[in-house]
Amino acid sequence: MDNARKTPRRVGILGGMGPAAAIDLQAKILAATPARGDADHLPVVVWNVPQVPDRVAAVRGEGPSPLPAMQEGARGLEAAGCEAFAIACNTAYHWADALATSVRIPLLHIADAAMDALARLPAPPVRVGLLATRGTLAAAFYGERLAQRGFRWLVPTGDEQARFVDEAIARVKAGDVAGARAPFEAAARALAGRGAEVILLACTELPLAAEGVDCPVPVLDASRALAEAIVEFAMRRDGAQPAP
Repeated sequence: MDNARKTPRRVGILGGMGPAAAIDLQAKILAATPARGDADHLPVVVWNVPQVPDRVAAVRGEGPSPLPAMQEGARGLEAAGCEAFAIACNTAYHWADALATSVRIPLLHIADAAMDALARLPAPPVRVGLLATRGTLAAAFYGERLAQRGFRWLVPTGDEQARFVDEAIARVKAGDVAGARAPFEAAARALAGRGAEVILLACTELPLAAEGVDCPVPVLDASRALAEAIVEFAMRRDGAQPAP
């Protein structure tokens, strides 16, 4: 096999939403890559530009669309030679279809990666607790996929979302990861108390809030599942494309 065939495919990360989430995804890609030296790691290009309109507000019809800024980033990644790209923001996948049609390279979808990861668990759960932004919950792409795969899913009450989930996300975005742990734990325990067998973290800030927290049920990080899907794509050398 020649050197060109041995080189992993170049993958782009559309980040900035928020900036820490893009860095976290890069770290997870690094950890998931079976490398013995520098040259074995993936060629990754990151567009980490945070001046993107608020995604949650846009989904709720309360602010401008982030799509033009996201399209600019996706085209930049394509121009940099990426053969696929992923978004380091769950809520931004609300615009996945429109974003994917603006470039010629495939978009690796975080919710598809999470569903595959749930199905691979040693004992796949029946009831999944979903923690996400209000925008991601309203966009419904996780709920649709969970239902299609035969999972039952639970979400926080309105009060729990406001007091615990929104608070944990806001603290991470403000750089206060330690302060995010208590509200995250409260949200996870509330879902576990209502029967969730696993907690799916469908927000790229929440894995940072979950670090060091004693959760009563297993936690599945969608961004880690995405990192593993990115590595799988990049290391695949048969030219196959990800499923739409």
